[in-house]
Amino acid sequence: MSWYVESTFARLTAHAGNIALLHNGKHVSYEDLRDDAYRVARCLRRAGLARGDGLVVVSGNRPEAVTVRLAAGLLGLRVTPLLPEVVENPLTAKDILADVDAAALVSEVAVAADIRVVFQLDELMALSRNEVAEAMLSAAREDDVCRVLYTSGTTGRPKGVPTTYRGLGDATRAWEAGGALPPGMRMVLASPFAAGSGDIALNVLRAGGTVELLDGFDPAGFAEAVRRAPLAMTYLYPSWIYRLLDHLEATGEHLESLKFLIYGSAPILPERLRQAIAEFGPGMLQTYASTEAPAIAALGPEDHALAVTSRPELLATVGRPLPGVTVEVRGGEVGEVWVRSAAAMTGYWRRPDLTAEVVRDGFVRTGDLGRMTADGCLQLVGRVKDMVIVDGVNHYAAPIEDCLATHPTVADAAVVGLPDPGTGESIHAFVVLRGDVTADELRALVHTKVARGPQLATVTVLPELPLTAAGKVDKKALADYRLRSA
Repeated sequence: MSWYVESTFARLTAHAGNIALLHNGKHVSYEDLRDDAYRVARCLRRAGLARGDGLVVVSGNRPEAVTVRLAAGLLGLRVTPLLPEVVENPLTAKDILADVDAAALVSEVAVAADIRVVFQLDELMALSRNEVAEAMLSAAREDDVCRVLYTSGTTGRPKGVPTTYRGLGDATRAWEAGGALPPGMRMVLASPFAAGSGDIALNVLRAGGTVELLDGFDPAGFAEAVRRAPLAMTYLYPSWIYRLLDHLEATGEHLESLKFLIYGSAPILPERLRQAIAEFGPGMLQTYASTEAPAIAALGPEDHALAVTSRPELLATVGRPLPGVTVEVRGGEVGEVWVRSAAAMTGYWRRPDLTAEVVRDGFVRTGDLGRMTADGCLQLVGRVKDMVIVDGVNHYAAPIEDCLATHPTVADAAVVGLPDPGTGESIHAFVVLRGDVTADELRALVHTKVARGPQLATVTVLPELPLTAAGKVDKKALADYRLRSA
């Protein structure tokens, strides 16, 4: 039996009478969510699914996706959640579906797959109405794999990262050790339930809160959803925070009910973080994690408060390693970040070759470059694959991007390196602007303010930076854009 699954269903029962989910004006009670999960579990079992089988769920932020996830735990299934836009790429979908070896597919969109059991999401929900909603015990065992999440695949073939029911339970206990959720709290979820923020949403449900599911992010719609909540919390990608700040500045609005803002998935620009704290207050939590190591470090509310009073250097860090996590920076003062913890993966799904490259002596290689500060905080300066070597000099992405963002007209910034026959590589900047500035001004700013004064080969203005499904700036797409424009 799985502690996580059994305790989750006990919580759903304990919170009877509350609203669990909101979506497009409709609500789902805790009782209905629990009973629907029982029905869907029986429907999947009737279709032949049993403990240990793989289930791929392709859905956006819909209540039905939450129901299917809960039902899968009752049967002890191994779930792989995917977004519709991920399977729109036939090569990516083919790689993942073949690799995960799923027995069943539940999808809100058509997916070409050689899988034994295939349900359209709405069809499954309709069929489940014929089942009873009586309580059932979880068939899962603690060491069973409960989920296989896939990396974005922007640098190659997507890689599966498995998590056990025990591992999910340990992560949940750590989250709940942080304290009780204030009564009446609503999580406004614009980021994908299929990604890591889905775990946060499930923890909010375990605590008796309400989760409002949004069909993606736009600043105006998100702000309106927050204003409807008596108390609101959320999870946002840094680029979304920038867009929200610019929207609020343009409209003169404020979000007084937003009491807790969790952010992560990508580095945040220090200057924009300063603006966010000024707008939303210090009730913010930055999480540093990866698919391979889901909990590494955090910058908590007290750190955000100090950052704007007496410790501005904290703005450029991702905080301190979490309890039980060992972080090592290997290769010098600035080097690659390696992590060891109970939550870190022990290996990729069915990829021993890649596992040998990334997992060594219990440590997981993150691919991030960073340094430890004197007081034990971790500062990231870029990715190993994003380091640019110009005329034999190493240049890191983060200092250049942070410098660009100090200009008052720059709303967002990213840099990539490309091969250059004259210098080995050259640095190309992409910026989102909220005012007028010339490329030469930005080049001079970086050359003057960044150590060893790198030169920017080009500065390209975009309406917004492309993001991966995981909320990271898609630097491969930026590099491709620059090559096409050359």
